[in-house]
Amino acid sequence: MIAGVISDSHGNTMAVKKAIEKAPFVDIWLHAGDYVQDAAYLEKMVTVPVIKVAGNGDWNNTAIPEDKFFVLENKKIWLTHGHKYQVKWGIDYLSELAGRNRADIVIFGHSHVYCEKYEKNRLFLNPGSISLPRDGKEGSFAILELYGDKNLFQVNRYTI
Repeated sequence: MIAGVISDSHGNTMAVKKAIEKAPFVDIWLHAGDYVQDAAYLEKMVTVPVIKVAGNGDWNNTAIPEDKFFVLENKKIWLTHGHKYQVKWGIDYLSELAGRNRADIVIFGHSHVYCEKYEKNRLFLNPGSISLPRDGKEGSFAILELYGDKNLFQVNRYTI
């Protein structure tokens, strides 16, 4: 299974469209918040499922949860924006909670900085901001390839 991972689009639907154009081969899209309106736009533009969570910039969208847990290819995934878990200062708190929740992969945003870290047999992935990067790079998103039969996964960063 191939998942497109996007976060922190902040109303820039052109950036979302560019990500779609660069990754027409995905089986599912994951949007880690800020703005869920952009995730709704993504849902209209693609024919695959979109899983989304709300971020701190989505304060008026209380119908959308801030955290979702689900399984893809035998991996328990925790999708969150991260603003409640101090991710701008590292992943320590997120890692502690991931352990309690037995998450294999944690996808988050909020910092606008790309992060791909393996800790305690878990992947922590922040695709960076698609529209407002803070790491001196271009806007980015990630492709997460899950190989359930081999219990493996691979991550690639794409810029727009």
